[in-house]
Amino acid sequence: MKLLISLIILFFVSNLYQANAWYQDIDSKTKLVYENFYSKIKIKHKNDNWLSFLKILDTALESSKYNWKIDKNNNKLFFDLQKLNNEKIFILELENKEKINKQKIEKYSIFNNYNLFSYNNDLLIKENWVWYTYTFSKKYYFENAENLNKESLIYNWLYDKNIIIYHDGTNVNFIKEYKKVKLVSDDIIYWFPDKYELLKNIRNNKMLDNSRDDDIYIKNLEIISRQLTKDIYKEEEKIKIIYDYILKNISYSSNFTMQDYEIFSWIETYINKSWVCEWYVELFNLMLWFNNIKSEIIIWDVIDAADFPQIWHAWVKIWDYYYDITFDDPVWAENTKKFEEYNYYKLPRDLFYTNRYDKWLTPETLKTANLEYRKNLIKTNLSKLTTKYKNNNYNLLESFKFKESYNLDPIKSIKANDLINAIGYRDMKNYEIIINWTKKSVKNLNYIVLEDETIEVFLEQINYNLDWYMILKWFKDNWETQFIIANNITYHN
Repeated sequence: MKLLISLIILFFVSNLYQANAWYQDIDSKTKLVYENFYSKIKIKHKNDNWLSFLKILDTALESSKYNWKIDKNNNKLFFDLQKLNNEKIFILELENKEKINKQKIEKYSIFNNYNLFSYNNDLLIKENWVWYTYTFSKKYYFENAENLNKESLIYNWLYDKNIIIYHDGTNVNFIKEYKKVKLVSDDIIYWFPDKYELLKNIRNNKMLDNSRDDDIYIKNLEIISRQLTKDIYKEEEKIKIIYDYILKNISYSSNFTMQDYEIFSWIETYINKSWVCEWYVELFNLMLWFNNIKSEIIIWDVIDAADFPQIWHAWVKIWDYYYDITFDDPVWAENTKKFEEYNYYKLPRDLFYTNRYDKWLTPETLKTANLEYRKNLIKTNLSKLTTKYKNNNYNLLESFKFKESYNLDPIKSIKANDLINAIGYRDMKNYEIIINWTKKSVKNLNYIVLEDETIEVFLEQINYNLDWYMILKWFKDNWETQFIIANNITYHN
């Protein structure tokens, strides 16, 4: 299979490199080569196996972006091939969903009286290159369609040709009061990765508020997303730019209630420049997708969150790495936060999951445990990974590396005396310090007082690097003493 995939890619490259010009839209030769290849795959692979094969091809193309030298031309090549493949996969997946539901509904003769059917679970309809859905105020459903009869439908006022019927995978649904609502123009999301998920997402927004045409906002987001990464060919650089853009332009809000429908909308997040975790990651996800970067949103438990276990949390997976854009932009975050200070950017699974669980996997005992216990559990999980990632610059592990280097307890908070005993100190009397057996007179210095309540915050701010710091026991004019930690010390000649 690997050899076959390699040959496919080589086939694409050898044919497409002959093109003399690269256009903003996919050029006709690229389209022709892809369509010819797709037709051969469809003929060769029976029983829908060719759909699975196209997904394998998509993964191979994605992998190739990492294994090949990326420049302007072959970046365009891979991007165009993936866009073509994205749309083809979407069409086939939609056809499959509609085929299955059509078979489920039409095998019952009782439905012969109806005209309006939806053959996909999410009521997605495409007309004249525009996607629509039906929103509804009343829905009737029956768990077992085999028990339906004309009398029961008439009794429930459901025997009407104008009723929409759809099978959601479990129930047969009858919708009598409905409204046809525009979702988005297809040209805006054409060749979009995970297009079906996007349409479902927009539909969910429209179920809450369908009073506004969102085409302009989605189009603007597309323009911004691509403009940000213009002339950037490395996927990693694109991810960084988008991540940074959201953190600098969207602020986390704690001023909401669960009755505010806007908190469930990434479009509102984009418009208002503020909202909650799930829509941070939805916005991040969409901006990635507009750059043809495939990502997955994961929603479940973070055990040291203040609202655990009542409220779930959301984060993003790209390849085998995880990103939590909300945790890098909490309510109290400073606007001056630098990219290298992000704690939850591109972490491996074992490190990222030291404080979280996927769906249904959170132990019940943790849901009733107190916050102190949960925080100590997380510290234990992190400390176990210190050796494994000792050569990586993961901010989450810096405190544990620091404690390990000074033989401090990895679980307990660092106290002022712990730091003093581990590092040592020098006396400062009359603003004089003895260094290398020589007395030096201090002209100026920056310092903070060593206090138990602030020492961990200070160490975190300096990334646990004390190379340029000195602990001093300061004998004041009244001969009271105070321990301080100082840097930028200058001396009189």
